[in-house]
Amino acid sequence: MGENEQISPVITVKNLSYSFERKKAIDNISFSIDSGSYTAIVGVNGSGKSTLCRLISGLLENQCGQIIVKDDCRIGLIFQSPKDQIVSGKVYRDTAFGPQNLGLPDGEVELRTIEALSIVELLDKAEAPSNALSLGQTQKLALAGMLATEPEILILDEATAMLDPASRQTVYEVLRGLNERGNTIIHITHDLDAVKEARHVIGLEEGRIFFEGSVNEFFEGPSLVEKIKGQPLEKSKRDASFLQNTKTFTFENINFSYDSKAKEEGEQKPFIKNVSFNLYKGTLTALTGSSGAGKSTLLELGAGLLKPVAGKIFCNQKPALAQQNCSAALFEAFAADDVAFGPKNDGVKGKKLVELVRTSMDKAGLPYKEYGERQSAGLSGGEQRRLAIAGILAMDRDVVFFDEPTAGLDGVSRFHVMNMLRSLAEEGKTVLFTTHHSEEADFADREIKIENGSIVYDSLADEASSADNPLFSLSPYESTSLLKGLKSFSKGISGSGWKTKCRLEKLPAFLRIILFLLLFVLSLAFKTTIPCACMVIVNIIYCLFANFSFGKIIKSLLKILPFLCFFAIFQIVFRPALPDEVRYTTWRFFMITPSKLWFCLNSILRTYASLLCVCAFFVSTPEYDLIDGLKKLLPFKSLILIMELIFRFIPLLVDEACDIIKTQIIRGGLGKVKGRLAKIKAVIPLVVPLIIRTVKRSEILAEAIVMRCFNAK
Repeated sequence: MGENEQISPVITVKNLSYSFERKKAIDNISFSIDSGSYTAIVGVNGSGKSTLCRLISGLLENQCGQIIVKDDCRIGLIFQSPKDQIVSGKVYRDTAFGPQNLGLPDGEVELRTIEALSIVELLDKAEAPSNALSLGQTQKLALAGMLATEPEILILDEATAMLDPASRQTVYEVLRGLNERGNTIIHITHDLDAVKEARHVIGLEEGRIFFEGSVNEFFEGPSLVEKIKGQPLEKSKRDASFLQNTKTFTFENINFSYDSKAKEEGEQKPFIKNVSFNLYKGTLTALTGSSGAGKSTLLELGAGLLKPVAGKIFCNQKPALAQQNCSAALFEAFAADDVAFGPKNDGVKGKKLVELVRTSMDKAGLPYKEYGERQSAGLSGGEQRRLAIAGILAMDRDVVFFDEPTAGLDGVSRFHVMNMLRSLAEEGKTVLFTTHHSEEADFADREIKIENGSIVYDSLADEASSADNPLFSLSPYESTSLLKGLKSFSKGISGSGWKTKCRLEKLPAFLRIILFLLLFVLSLAFKTTIPCACMVIVNIIYCLFANFSFGKIIKSLLKILPFLCFFAIFQIVFRPALPDEVRYTTWRFFMITPSKLWFCLNSILRTYASLLCVCAFFVSTPEYDLIDGLKKLLPFKSLILIMELIFRFIPLLVDEACDIIKTQIIRGGLGKVKGRLAKIKAVIPLVVPLIIRTVKRSEILAEAIVMRCFNAK
């Protein structure tokens, strides 16, 4: 390869500008990126990095200036949140999605899929459901899916920000290998470890380039590094003195499994295993460990969102929990109203409420005067995270949990958030937070490390016991049953909850589909009582073959009977009587006749039969089996692709709904309601944020399939 070819630019940006409404995200910038180079584009949150990468990748339409990409160069983009990029329910299917869109032969698709999964060390997970992977594995899967399309240019938009150190190093190793093979790597980041992997650095500040040069030149300038890293966190002078403080929270021999039935039957080891520790007033504790170690689960157990299988939790007050998914915590249109949501549910009103909102926003780094009347949805990702934190601070709880409070934040914002946590502890609150960053753990008074659900390290260990403990036993929120139902539904759709195969699963997928369609059509087709009753019996047998217990079937039928009877009343009112028919009761327009009663009975039987049929089918046929079966039965690839995306979209929305419900429960939206009307009223605030997240999720999914060559011919 000649010298001129080696340094030829693969991307050239000339006088590029881009604005969101009146704010300039990119302001007249120019640069070029050479073929086969490794470039880090750095900057704090809101500096324009993500906007720039979306413009380069074609997800945003250019407004002003030029972006010139070398001919026949495919660009691949890896998103910050790995879940946003997964489009199929099974690992190998997701990786094969891009090559299939390119119209490659089946043999080539299979070869690329195997190679991509091998590169990211996920080949042994090829048959696993994609939503059963850990966060680190999901990021590897997102990378594999993009690698399978063989892009010449690979862009990562903060793609390692949510990962633990070991997972980040794995991704870095993959990127090094790709770059050595000639791929052009562009890493959008504010992580200095990621910057060190690059050879070329471009620094952005308020949409303008403040630095462009080699990675050595960047690190030789302390002021340049400080722009990204911010002030260093001071190491805590740890000692055991706080063990004399008031005990405010206790985990005592906690065991937990996400599959309680399997746990009872001895088929699965607990996810959380014999965890015990105390928390003390006025302390800041870091909970560390790799992705999937059990940190978030432990926080949810402590917050009353999950119930332990064994052990007890004691506290002086139910903790407030700030979730990692900050967007799920935003319910109101305006920032100040959102922060006020929790205190209002606790009965705080008037001037006290306003002052509490003002103080909480100021403490979280969102000044009330500047942000109070800003729309929540219009805030940047970092601002939304601080707003979610402000909403938790406004609850004014003695014990506060934060799940990855600095995830995705730049060094400057991270410094502010960590010092805010320190100030809470100094005010006398008990603060527990999870983190992947060693400097944040060192900043805390105490570090507790958890791996595989067990504590492996405690910097200041003490015996956790409820003896002589003035704390009360923590009971989970009543509304958590709704979460359990949603999660079961999501697992059922995706197949990630499958432990043992039912007898129906021994049939090929396409035969299961044919059997279901036959039974479903017959369930709706019959109009007379005896055939309808026979179909109910047939579908009960169908359910038994799908591993439903007979008792569960009968209990479910009885549960929905009142609703069916309610709709039967409408049928009695509006269905006309037959001529010369006996009328048992007549009152104005309301009359009861034999034909109406038989019609209602047959309607109930048909509804039972069809519901049993649908339940048995979806329990016995996970999403990936359904898609495989449809491929054998239908020649319409586009229709099958749409169905596959729909099935992928449903678990994503269920996850969003669960996160929203969790935050609602914590902030008092669902935890104190009794009666059906009160529950319906309490659920109303869920609707708007879920609709917003649905629209956002659909936009993200559309971008994901575009980047996976969906439009390729």
